[in-house]
Amino acid sequence: MPDIKGHILVIDDEAEACEFIKSFLEERSYSVITALNGHSGIESIKNNKPALVFLDMRMPDITGLEVLSKLKEDNITAKIILMTAIDEEAEIEKAKQLGAIGIIKKPVQLQELSATVKQNV
Repeated sequence: MPDIKGHILVIDDEAEACEFIKSFLEERSYSVITALNGHSGIESIKNNKPALVFLDMRMPDITGLEVLSKLKEDNITAKIILMTAIDEEAEIEKAKQLGAIGIIKKPVQLQELSATVKQNV
């Protein structure tokens, strides 16, 4: 049985994106859980305390910025990497102010994903 390297949470409203990232990271011996919306993502962060979180910026229930705001309000710290296809400097800057430690552009490139995980877990 392989050693599990670290718990990672993927929060994205697109199930295919979650499964794609999950299977890629599990093949590399990471423990990965997913959440399909911001509310369940917040609960998962509180309950599972992941080593790293990949958070989609645009979701229908609450946005990535709202998730970051809620976590900050509740004094919950987590290493959060924002995932976005939108190149909005103001939103990216706001995300960093709210605690995001990095940004990955969508569609996610596996080499960038792998390097980000190795750097942060």
